[in-house]
Amino acid sequence: MTEFKLLSHASATVSYKGKTLLMDPWLLGSCYWRSWWNYPPVKPEIKTNLNVDAIYITHVHWDHWHGPTLKKLFSKDTLIITHDEPNTRSINDLKSIGFKNIKLLKHAESIKIGEIKITPYQFGLFLNDSALVIETPDFKLINANDCKIAGASLRRIINKHGRFDFALRSHSSANDRVCYTVKDSNFDMDDKDHYSRSFAMFMDAVKPKYAIPFASNHCHLHKDVYEFNNIINDPFKLKEYIIREGLIKDIELKVMISGDSWNSKDGFKISETGKDFYINKDINISLYKESVEGVLEKFYKLENRLKPNNRVIKMFEEQILSIPKFFRAKFKNYTYKMVLFNDKKEWFYEVSPFTGKVQELTTNFNNDSEIRVPIKIFIDSVSMNMFHHSSISKRNKYIFENEELLKKYEKFQRLLEYVELGVFPLKFKYFVNIIKSYKRRWREIIVYFQAYFLRKKGMPIYDIEEEILKRT
Repeated sequence: MTEFKLLSHASATVSYKGKTLLMDPWLLGSCYWRSWWNYPPVKPEIKTNLNVDAIYITHVHWDHWHGPTLKKLFSKDTLIITHDEPNTRSINDLKSIGFKNIKLLKHAESIKIGEIKITPYQFGLFLNDSALVIETPDFKLINANDCKIAGASLRRIINKHGRFDFALRSHSSANDRVCYTVKDSNFDMDDKDHYSRSFAMFMDAVKPKYAIPFASNHCHLHKDVYEFNNIINDPFKLKEYIIREGLIKDIELKVMISGDSWNSKDGFKISETGKDFYINKDINISLYKESVEGVLEKFYKLENRLKPNNRVIKMFEEQILSIPKFFRAKFKNYTYKMVLFNDKKEWFYEVSPFTGKVQELTTNFNNDSEIRVPIKIFIDSVSMNMFHHSSISKRNKYIFENEELLKKYEKFQRLLEYVELGVFPLKFKYFVNIIKSYKRRWREIIVYFQAYFLRKKGMPIYDIEEEILKRT
């Protein structure tokens, strides 16, 4: 008998004949600087009754690759499986916290844990995510989580594995687009219905028996981001939208939350109280916040004790200078204002992407691009070389005079992300790894060309994703 159980936001187990695989364990506390919290809260018995034979990690983002959960709940001898990608950040970090038994799987390479067979499929040009196919003799599941796999890459999975019993996919924003402001403009960075449409299009392509909303079961409790709870596309909102719009015909959408399960003998075991968390959701999240107020207050006090230091500013300059001069040359006449802050004080810096200089100014000053970053987040993200993670927290603010300046900063932010992901400074070994990887992932290149030509025609990024899903 196979059992599939949902544990949290993006964490689930599959068990068969005494063997258990765990995916993306985030089971303790919060992530992204107290911004993201599991919602509903993870039941205590889930955290205390874990007995797993292997853990699969889909990608390096903290709501999937959660260091505190990995360190506190699992032996360092636990088998950790992830995908073999050109960027070695994930495996290096696993080793740094003491894990000894790490297995890397190439794109489309399979391994068995007992009779549970798993096969990862990578997708993403530099930030490699992975969709995971899990098969037992009486069960077949694809966990797409945040992976935007589509087009020829997704068709290959469907053709190879046939019809799935379950398909899991995210359905809400995980990016920082809602933190952008363009003055004197109706510019809208985010389309909340896009996430529901793309979820439905993915399911229409895969045609599983059951579509499971997944990897979006979280809320925001830090005071800086509490307001963003209103924009989270929870699984019941998703279901309402899909019914209203008449989407995903002949596929049953099942909402499962922490503790809900299915097995091949008895079918679904879904708690009737689960929906209660989403009825009067505002009240329930407020009560949740009250229950962790002590943790939040302690963190606020820590943030307010911190201030910038020259060592971290120097590290940030070095990270900027890791970007090859050829790319930095595009920013010759561009600077932006960076405001580091806590509740007590603000510090003002002028950042020049071209020269790599980060100059502190003693007073506020005018600039057409202003980036506001909490001091705690800046220190941590620079020290750990994970600047991209700072934006996922949704605690940064980005303010621009016009769309052109927004696009310019976005290009620079993307280059900083490449520093985090090991693309820069340029290394010969990295490009060798890229070539080896794409020999197996050549279908993905077709998708990138499709996206490139659609973008050249002026199609917005959301429409491109949906268009390629339509073509799958």
